[in-house]
Amino acid sequence: MSSMPTGMCSSRSICGTITWSPASAEYVRNYQGDQFIQHDRPDHLEMRKIVHGYFTPKSLEEWRPFVQRAVKHLLDEAEKSGRMDVMRDLATPLPVLVIAEMMGVPEPDRPYIRELAEKLLYIGRGEQDRMPILTDGMKGMIEYVSPLVDERMINPGDDFISVLASGEKAGVFTRHQVLVNTSLLLLAGHETTINLLCNGTLAFIQHPDQWAKLKQDPAGAAKLATEECLRYDSPVKSIQRIASEDVEMRGKVLKKEDRVRWFISSANRDPNMFQKPETFDIERWPNQHVAFGSGIHHCLGATLARVEGQEVFKALAERFPGFRLDNERLEYQPSITFRSLKSLPIHWQ
Repeated sequence: MSSMPTGMCSSRSICGTITWSPASAEYVRNYQGDQFIQHDRPDHLEMRKIVHGYFTPKSLEEWRPFVQRAVKHLLDEAEKSGRMDVMRDLATPLPVLVIAEMMGVPEPDRPYIRELAEKLLYIGRGEQDRMPILTDGMKGMIEYVSPLVDERMINPGDDFISVLASGEKAGVFTRHQVLVNTSLLLLAGHETTINLLCNGTLAFIQHPDQWAKLKQDPAGAAKLATEECLRYDSPVKSIQRIASEDVEMRGKVLKKEDRVRWFISSANRDPNMFQKPETFDIERWPNQHVAFGSGIHHCLGATLARVEGQEVFKALAERFPGFRLDNERLEYQPSITFRSLKSLPIHWQ
């Protein structure tokens, strides 16, 4: 379903079941609706062309040295106490450090960007009081980014905001679309990477035999290990689509306007695709998981998420090979979309 070129659309699948105030719902709908991932052909392809060059695998691979330095910095801080919450101290700050650098955010402003990023995470959660926090994050991003966009329109650089600004100059993006797609980078590159790092670390804790394999050759095993973490406990559990026309799938007819939820986590445990799908095996190959979706909406930042996962799992195996879980009772965020732990406390000798 994810790769179907016709019959399913993304553009009206946002905010479909929210019960907030009409004004708040409209604000979020307009905010999300201008993100290019919410558009379908042909608009989506035109928008994607603008940013695609920035997200090629080769371009994103060039961020690996920065990711390595960021991981080292965060683990150096954690090492001082002999324990850390993987969620709070590693998985949450790492993607923000990387994305802030990609956006060209000045160093002194980065703590504020992290604060906004954590507010934007509420979009995929189920707390009844999340709306004020979420809208505050959205408005804060627009207010912060607006002067940066003005500057890049006059003096473009090699950062992501400059890329979006070039799309406005080309008539592909409106100013509002430039602003909200900047926050899309912050959100999309944040939540999914957090979940990859936490869920993957937990999978290694729960499967000591696989952790032992990674420790034997952290640099050599990290690539396949990251792919298996993505498959075994996918960062995104499901996504929603709307039938743009009547369509038949496996003998079932979906009527136009029917809402459909596609469970990535289920597809990644499909016994028709994977041998022993319930087994966590970091040597699995081939590993044709769909953690990043497929088709025209395949995740642009997939390579960057992979780089971050590889560097984190490698560094943990090298620096803290004997780490242990602090608390066996783990809680997950109430979300049908994301597979998100609330915390993951560990310690080591």
